[in-house]
Amino acid sequence: MKKTTVIFDLDGTLLDTLEDIAISSNHVLECFGKKTIEVEKYRYLVGEGALKLMQGILPDACGEDIEKALSIFEEHYAKQYDKNTKLYAGVSKLLSFLQKRGYKMAILSNKPNSFTKLCAIKYLRNWNFDAVYGIRDNIPRKPDPAGAKEIMKELHVEPQECLFIGDTKIDMITAKSASIDSIGVLWGFRDKDELEKNGANHIAESPELAIKLIDKIS
Repeated sequence: MKKTTVIFDLDGTLLDTLEDIAISSNHVLECFGKKTIEVEKYRYLVGEGALKLMQGILPDACGEDIEKALSIFEEHYAKQYDKNTKLYAGVSKLLSFLQKRGYKMAILSNKPNSFTKLCAIKYLRNWNFDAVYGIRDNIPRKPDPAGAKEIMKELHVEPQECLFIGDTKIDMITAKSASIDSIGVLWGFRDKDELEKNGANHIAESPELAIKLIDKIS
């Protein structure tokens, strides 16, 4: 069946958000009197949402402290989420290609919903996205397929018409669970081995190669 719709992850796929996430996470660690973590090490801490991130950087913290950490993180991140964040090189070409070809486009992120929408407005306003969702109270986070299924229902498309593009095992598992073909990208936070081990149907080393791959698949 012809592919008509692409669902994107956000962080590590469309946007390089690592440094700003690391800065706010390290602010949390400083508030708790803990040693900060190198920015590059956050590549393996992000991907499952802010709550999981706080649990990852404060493994010995109790529930109350984790909630406090989450509040500190979100307040700090809201003030500086856009200081270093940028589109990955070539992503603008990928999005313009899809829009010109008439693909429906959506975003499904494990970033809090408010920040997901803020980032979409600030960095992705030049393209038309039919649905933009982050973590919400009533929808389980990825890799649960509920968010992807909701998007497909909203856009009136079947799994066979979709591609899921992401940079982590969370995205590959989400796609597989939703019966969507996936493209794992290597310009983000994780490596080829992780993506292939978790069911990536295709691998793209760059947005330019993703364009060729999508053109071939479709």
